[in-house]
Amino acid sequence: MTVLVSALCFPAAAEGTGKSYVYDNYGNAMAIPDPYSVKESITDLNLNLAYDMVVQGDYLYILDRTPIAGMDNTYQAHIVVLNRDYELVRELTFTQDDAPFQFKDPRGIWVDEYGTIYIADRGPGDTAGQVVLATNDGVVTKVFGKPDSELMSQSSSQYYPVKVLTDDLGIIYIMVENEYRGIVTIDQNGEFQGYFGSNNVTLTGDVLMTLFWRNFMTEDQIARMQQILPTEYTNFTIDDDGFIYCSRGATNDMNELIRKINCKSKNVLQYTEQFGDVGLTSVRGQTQKTRFAAITVDDKGFITTLDTTWNRLFQYTSEGEIMYIFGGQGQQNGTFQSPVDVDSWGDDLIVLDQAYGTVTVLEPTTFAQNVREGQYLYSKGDYQASLEPWYAVTDECMNYLFGYKGIGQALYMQKDYVGAMENYKLAGDYENYSAAFQLYRTEAMQDMFTPILIVVVTLVVLWAVYKILKRVGVLKSRKLVLDESGKIKYVFHTLFHPIEGYQEMRYNKKYSMAIALVLIFLYFLTDVVSYLNGGFIFVDNTDLSRYNIVITFVMDVGVIALFALANWLMSTFFEGKGRLKETWIYLCYATLPVTFYNLLYVLLSNVLTLEEGVFLTYIGIIFQGWMIIMMIFALQGLHMYSFKRNILSIICTILAMLVVLFIAFLMFNLFIQFFSFIETVVKEVMYRMVVGF
Repeated sequence: MTVLVSALCFPAAAEGTGKSYVYDNYGNAMAIPDPYSVKESITDLNLNLAYDMVVQGDYLYILDRTPIAGMDNTYQAHIVVLNRDYELVRELTFTQDDAPFQFKDPRGIWVDEYGTIYIADRGPGDTAGQVVLATNDGVVTKVFGKPDSELMSQSSSQYYPVKVLTDDLGIIYIMVENEYRGIVTIDQNGEFQGYFGSNNVTLTGDVLMTLFWRNFMTEDQIARMQQILPTEYTNFTIDDDGFIYCSRGATNDMNELIRKINCKSKNVLQYTEQFGDVGLTSVRGQTQKTRFAAITVDDKGFITTLDTTWNRLFQYTSEGEIMYIFGGQGQQNGTFQSPVDVDSWGDDLIVLDQAYGTVTVLEPTTFAQNVREGQYLYSKGDYQASLEPWYAVTDECMNYLFGYKGIGQALYMQKDYVGAMENYKLAGDYENYSAAFQLYRTEAMQDMFTPILIVVVTLVVLWAVYKILKRVGVLKSRKLVLDESGKIKYVFHTLFHPIEGYQEMRYNKKYSMAIALVLIFLYFLTDVVSYLNGGFIFVDNTDLSRYNIVITFVMDVGVIALFALANWLMSTFFEGKGRLKETWIYLCYATLPVTFYNLLYVLLSNVLTLEEGVFLTYIGIIFQGWMIIMMIFALQGLHMYSFKRNILSIICTILAMLVVLFIAFLMFNLFIQFFSFIETVVKEVMYRMVVGF
């Protein structure tokens, strides 16, 4: 399967890692052409321990730190500046009052539009950190320590600034380590302005149980127990419109790994599905979750994040929908050893690797250029122009579902609903397919209104003529005789009169094994047909290789057969009158409502939209409940039970089924072990015959 999937993607012309992938609708990773290739790898910057970088105007600023000889926990901040051609322009250090400025632990850098440099100085050990402001020449002008605020003083943790940025109004945003209440904001005078973008606690099962038990604990016990706090931010950035994008570390709520926060401190990112890797890996019993340590937003609004769990890069649309995943752990070009930051410069991506002290510049390949161009043109409303790059994407990689979705969206906006539906189906996008189908259905009903009206009027006229001819005696009604014994008639009679119908069927022997076998076959057949021909919105039948008809047969015929056997066995304890053959026949008769529903499902699932699917659910509940009621009264009439005894018998039947399944599982496991033992013995004998002892 992997070979086939890989064959559907033609390799990009530019050199890449070959480790790029996306996920399909089933959560399986699918190989795609590398979206980015290495444009340049800068290794001669003499970086000691780089932590952060930022692009401002025509320059890239990289923050490095160097220990000051003879002084513990004291560093000299070292800034490396590159131009647009990634050439070293200058290096600068910081001074104050003509003396070198001593930093505690510089971690984050920001440069505003006026050239002012901001350094987030974490501070070692229990030493509180600070934010340092300097001119573009490295002259320190201001140093802001912990803001003087009652809210800040309530925090039990130390003040450790690790990232900093500013907006157009000059507000300084400080990301503080272990600060769960949000981003600290101060003005240009260092005055505390409040918390920005506060996180919420993710309500998991463990959290709910902890909150429950707190109601029964003493104050001392509550004080000693672990606090329930939201996950803190790991990095942030700001776009030209003033939105602040934040990344979070590993958390149980994978929908909140990325946040786009507006001026009202609300997350306005439209995408609400899971961020990061879908397939999580377990190492030594510990689940390895995605941990975004850096985030950047380019000029076209595309969001790129850096996962330090597996050193991968994730690129999302401006709404937060994944486009591709690339990079990885390694030593070849395009992979990283210990990346700490990612930034964007035009279409290029820049990755800072702390272990190697290198800056890797990545440029989009033809594949990514087309993906980005198609998505960008669509977001700008140029739907027709976006089709060309989208078609180029799907030509290069036929299993890239996001490309088909892009085509579907462009065609939808141009009111080509049929074409949009076809591409949405290829993309496995049920919601958008439903929206396109709804508009297509409206147009089709408008076009078909006149023909439908003519057909309805014609049928009404023919019905009236038939009634008139029958009344005057020209046509005579004939009684339909299905068979001489009336056995088929009782099949339908029990549908609407299950209590008396099954009792009469027993006394008059109006049942047939042949009819029962036909009914159970139709039950199984219509179940298969409902899957193969059900509407795409409700049935995931695009990949028939995932469908196993044997499982359907076991779930339909096998379960009823096992129930019939278990019920017949239980009838010996409850003094039931029915035989095994009769039990099987009665249960087969009772499947008729679901057989009708399966056929109705094929029709309705192809004409209803996703929002109207609730009616299909209700209809299914009615028909399945109908079948259950028929089974209950069938067994009651067959075995001549009272209602209470019948219900008790059914409960015992279900328990007997579980016992039978458990025994079957044990026997299967025993046979597997027995054959494995025989295989081992045969191999041992053959080996000894070869070696001669």
